[in-house]
Amino acid sequence: MLKKLLRLGLCTLFLSTGASASAPGICKGSFPNLITDICYDCMFPMNIGGLPLNFGVNGDDYDTGASKAPVCICLNTLAAGTPIGFWEPKYMVDVTNTPGCMPLLGGVSIDPPYNANEYGGTKKTNGHLNGQNKASFQHANEYVNPVMTALGVISQSPCLDDRSFDVPFISWADPTWNDDSLALILTPYAYPFAGVPTIAAEMPDGIMASFSFPSASMFWVAGAWGPMYPLTGNVSSATTPEQVAHLMVARLLAKLHAAGAMQSTAGDDALKSCGAMGIPQLIMDKRQYKTNRTFPFPDNMCTPIGRPLPLQEVGTARPQDKDYGYFVFQRKDCCAPL
Repeated sequence: MLKKLLRLGLCTLFLSTGASASAPGICKGSFPNLITDICYDCMFPMNIGGLPLNFGVNGDDYDTGASKAPVCICLNTLAAGTPIGFWEPKYMVDVTNTPGCMPLLGGVSIDPPYNANEYGGTKKTNGHLNGQNKASFQHANEYVNPVMTALGVISQSPCLDDRSFDVPFISWADPTWNDDSLALILTPYAYPFAGVPTIAAEMPDGIMASFSFPSASMFWVAGAWGPMYPLTGNVSSATTPEQVAHLMVARLLAKLHAAGAMQSTAGDDALKSCGAMGIPQLIMDKRQYKTNRTFPFPDNMCTPIGRPLPLQEVGTARPQDKDYGYFVFQRKDCCAPL
């Protein structure tokens, strides 16, 4: 009888331990509906041949001045073309506290080998003067999904990204994503901007993003979202889940720019390159991106990097909401050959 009780106790302990260990690994998500979940108003304003084509949509835009001329010349072929300027929906980014979880792929989890330190989450630590500091660590995945090409809205355009669906970045496979010191090897220029320069720049950058777009010159901050560097999943000051998730999107994009894996498609140089991919840009110009949340539910908003999030945060801090997914629009200036 004693042996049976011992076996029962050990089995109960094993099952309870297994349940608690797997709890953080629950992966939820849904692939965005390309018709209803994406805010296509974010594609505007649009210019073709120097003429606005906005259909009554007043979208956020920053003036690159590249698409205002009626004719453009491709530098690589010396062919004349028509300048086109718009915001292209081409990337998806999701943020999760579970390594291997892919919310925007329907909640698929590939269960990679990892230890407890690689789980994301939010924690509170005691600070000076008996205060508290709320910190967070999150994972992020990037997907290439040029939806305009996928839907066949415009066919065979040299200005549209025609790549097939791809997953070029998953943070749990990046050894620098949870190591601030190691991540700074990729961006050594971020060292001088730690501390006071970051705190001083967040407010003016956030104010600029509130009314228009953030400052390109203050590249080391993401406005009201927090510091851009280090380019990791560690957030030393986490206010809301939505703020942390948006900051992860900005840091992921900046990291891929610094690594040479993403290019700039905005501006006169990008237009004259006459290609869908743009030109190299190691220090990201924050103004060329807008986000639109699609998971856990669409926000139908176009949010430049660094803009305060009081409207986007409504209803997004529910207990069941641990993961977030966004569509990313990139500013595109292109010379379409005649």
